[in-house]
Amino acid sequence: MKKKVLAMVMAVAMTVGMLAGCGSKAEDTATDAPAAETTTTDAEASTSVSGDVKVAYMAKNVVDAFAVNMNNYVGEQLDKMKEEGLITDWQLFDATTDPSIQVSELEDAINNGFNFFLLQPCEAAGSDPVVTRCAEKGFPCIVINSTTESTMTKASGYAGSDDVQAGEMMGQYILDKIPDGGTYVHMMGVVGNSAQVQRTEGIQKTLTEEAGWTNGGDYAAEWLAEKAVGFATDAITQYGDDLKAIVCDNDDMSSAVQAYCNSVNRSDIICIGVDGNQGPLSMIKEGTLDATIFQDGVGQCDYAVNTIARAIITGKTDGVEMFKTDVPFILVTKDNVDQYLK
Repeated sequence: MKKKVLAMVMAVAMTVGMLAGCGSKAEDTATDAPAAETTTTDAEASTSVSGDVKVAYMAKNVVDAFAVNMNNYVGEQLDKMKEEGLITDWQLFDATTDPSIQVSELEDAINNGFNFFLLQPCEAAGSDPVVTRCAEKGFPCIVINSTTESTMTKASGYAGSDDVQAGEMMGQYILDKIPDGGTYVHMMGVVGNSAQVQRTEGIQKTLTEEAGWTNGGDYAAEWLAEKAVGFATDAITQYGDDLKAIVCDNDDMSSAVQAYCNSVNRSDIICIGVDGNQGPLSMIKEGTLDATIFQDGVGQCDYAVNTIARAIITGKTDGVEMFKTDVPFILVTKDNVDQYLK
């Protein structure tokens, strides 16, 4: 028995090393990015990991490009862990960006014997019962990409980035490109999602009246390109030549809005978003989109998946460095886009 346990620990340790080396091309080339820091926390739920480990990946959706990229990476790594015998099984649960579905799916997962949870929240408040319920049951729950209300106190771990910084970086890029200011509008993600809240804060910190900017409106486009284009159409009609920039909470929206602006002879409007998906990166390469803020979703997922392995090694989910809050954002323009294109 001891030999079997030792073999399992060694296999997990080897898997951690392999998974850590399975980053994206962007991760391999972005050597100038600052190293992310980790901190330890005493989660309210002191959870343990023993016996069969069945992982439920509570995905936000399986539609938008950034989420799909994360989903694919998590799936590949969990498949490897299953093949190695480190976990018994895993399953993706699609919330279709609806927090009520996410909460309902949690109960289904628990009833079907899942006992380790990876959560990409739909909303900070609406998805929080997933975290609190796992804490009540003593199940490990690692949150990815954006936080819920109690993530930092009740979750077993978190891997994400400072979304205020993303908003500030978008705003600063626009300030640098258009120093005389003007009117901008903001296409938001799902209102209440922590990324939406924090990116809005960062944008408003930089595109101020003192800097010569007027906020023409924050539109609830819900991450969706079609909604964002509809709102952009209205904004161009309303503000005319005074509209200088359209700031978007993700790349699906920014790339679609920029394509629309280009089609109606308003290529002078700067559109920028967050994620660094391949479609928008191709547009930057072609010169039809100025820039994006690259978000290392694969890096976030890599940390989360490695956390599962560390938890199996130690037999518990507390006492291990499991909270990474500063996976860096990177500005991507035509000058460095080749580093991120696959």
